[in-house]
Amino acid sequence: MTYTPPEQPSQGGYQPADSYQGGYGAPASTSKKLSLWGLILGISSIVVPIFLNAIAGAVLSGIGIAKEPQGKTMAIWGLVLSILGLIWAFIFWPIVVVGIFVAAFAPYATTSP
Repeated sequence: MTYTPPEQPSQGGYQPADSYQGGYGAPASTSKKLSLWGLILGISSIVVPIFLNAIAGAVLSGIGIAKEPQGKTMAIWGLVLSILGLIWAFIFWPIVVVGIFVAAFAPYATTSP
């Protein structure tokens, strides 16, 4: 016994047999926008060590890896650079803050006999 599906009603237009989308879920995107923005923010998190750049770059790169197979390489590099930018920000800002305090209180640290 074989199963034959019921006839589908016409949707009002001609659809060739090779245009059938089939399957479930949304088709993979051919866009590379999220991957590109993840890469841009990853690079900017290295150049300008702001936590927001690194976090946004990591999030956009992660979404780009999941949803944009065409831009997977850019998204991976964006994620790597965002993680390095986050580490760099954790190193950079304490050094800057300590340097500012040392420069601000240096005149008071000198003792004269």
